[in-house]
Amino acid sequence: MDIVQFRKKAILAYVFYVCFFYLILFYNIEPFISHTSAFGLIGNILAFPMYWLGLKIHQGDRRWPWIWFAITGLLYFIGDLLWAYHEECLGIVPESPSICDLFYLMNSYTCCCAFICYIRQTKNLDSGSIFFDIFVSVLALGGLLYRFILQPLIVNESIGLFEMFCHANMTVIDLALFTGILMIIFGTAYSRFYTKRTLLLGLSFFACCLVEQVSLAIEVYDFPIELLFSPFWTVPFWLFALTATYPDEDETEEEVIASLHRRLGRAMEYLQKAIPYFLALIIFLLVGAKGIMEDFVFSLVFFLLFVRMIKFLVAYICRRRTTYESYVD
Repeated sequence: MDIVQFRKKAILAYVFYVCFFYLILFYNIEPFISHTSAFGLIGNILAFPMYWLGLKIHQGDRRWPWIWFAITGLLYFIGDLLWAYHEECLGIVPESPSICDLFYLMNSYTCCCAFICYIRQTKNLDSGSIFFDIFVSVLALGGLLYRFILQPLIVNESIGLFEMFCHANMTVIDLALFTGILMIIFGTAYSRFYTKRTLLLGLSFFACCLVEQVSLAIEVYDFPIELLFSPFWTVPFWLFALTATYPDEDETEEEVIASLHRRLGRAMEYLQKAIPYFLALIIFLLVGAKGIMEDFVFSLVFFLLFVRMIKFLVAYICRRRTTYESYVD
């Protein structure tokens, strides 16, 4: 089987599915517009051939992350299938807690299992050198999610205990996955990071976090885009499946790795340094200086970044002085 051609066809099929989904939404195409829950199942189904191919490509212990990813996609599909059955066949929108929530919860835990398996197989993981960037970034994002997502849900009396547990569970797991993204992208050894599969896996985890938190934001703030957001629900699981079709990093040619390093190495270094400051800027824009001083987590984020800037300036001045003294001598 030509894997490259298979991958191209899979990408084209999914792009066509998303475009057709939006045509249905914008032009109210019947009978699809009346059965969007059932139509959305196609996005899940398109991922399964890639999961199947991925399990054939990877052998031995290397298969375990992709087995867990395949289970993740299957559980989410079952949850969506049950949701579509209730909505389309029974005419009832499932209320939490429901059997659908059970599969969505299990899906989030199997995704974590997949990530743990992948990390355990990653060699020479060096998170020590980037610990500060990871810590401050996760702290900032966690503060934002709590203040603008979880806190409004906590004070909402219409949300039951089980539903609140599901929302909190989703946010905590997304924070853990965000930490994993940073570890994979910035903390992996040179010989394993600069491959398309690793970059695509990082994008997959990012999409997973983004889709879930945007869906919570839609619920919290009643944004009128819930239907328009429907095509994005299956994106993370489709990306996980696409990632499975790439070979292990150990099988990637050195020239390919070196080429990606030349093109992306410097940009990724800048990105690593910029993420904490970018999140800090979002905090400042959303809560202002007074809000930062009144919130311990936000204050800690800005204090740590301030200390880092002072440390950088001192190191820069010392280097310039050393250079000047060497030149004079």
